[in-house]
Amino acid sequence: MEDRHLIPTKSTRVGPNLHTEVVDPYYRATAQLTSMLAGFELSAAADIGCGYAGITEDIASALPSQATLYAVDADPEVFPTSHGAASCQVIELVQDVYQLELPKQVDVIVCRFLLLDLTNPLAAMRAMRRWIRPGGHLALLEPITSTGRIGTSAIASASDEIVDQDIGLRLYDLLTAIDADEITIDAFTPVGLGASLAGRYLAAMTGVDPGSNTFIALPTLVLACGHIQ
Repeated sequence: MEDRHLIPTKSTRVGPNLHTEVVDPYYRATAQLTSMLAGFELSAAADIGCGYAGITEDIASALPSQATLYAVDADPEVFPTSHGAASCQVIELVQDVYQLELPKQVDVIVCRFLLLDLTNPLAAMRAMRRWIRPGGHLALLEPITSTGRIGTSAIASASDEIVDQDIGLRLYDLLTAIDADEITIDAFTPVGLGASLAGRYLAAMTGVDPGSNTFIALPTLVLACGHIQ
């Protein structure tokens, strides 16, 4: 039987200082996302469940200066004091994803580390789909937690807030279920020793010190994008 290392993961909303203390090791996934967004014609976008450790500023960097980005989260405490680094207009909205009500339809919706916390991710995706204009896109970044390793032990979350730690495995099926087409899938797995970026991020997320010479493979992050007809 495979050893499993239960990680007392803090919420995926880990606090506003995480990325000022530790560089996001999933930066390649973010770069792939922003490169993809730059290839779309965008006048409005939404970051749903933007969270403490979100990528709102990265998404904004891929939008034209005249575009609008809606940063949406159910928790009013997650928003930064300003979006001074944003290259477009960012409007904050305090909303639950299941009752999503954007001011208008958008060209793309992005969510990151959101679906794994939801009891009904399909209902959430249907709510998001309603606010994407025909021809737009839905981009999802979600983990396959059990692919992570500390040494030879598999990572498993012990957080009660996480409903499906391996939701990344279901993204294709979920996009198909909302009638998305032209679906693309990419995956990213940061690795390193305990003293590396991957190890420092793991320690910041969990409070667990893996040791400086321990091999770390963070959970695979799946980037899936579907075209909305």
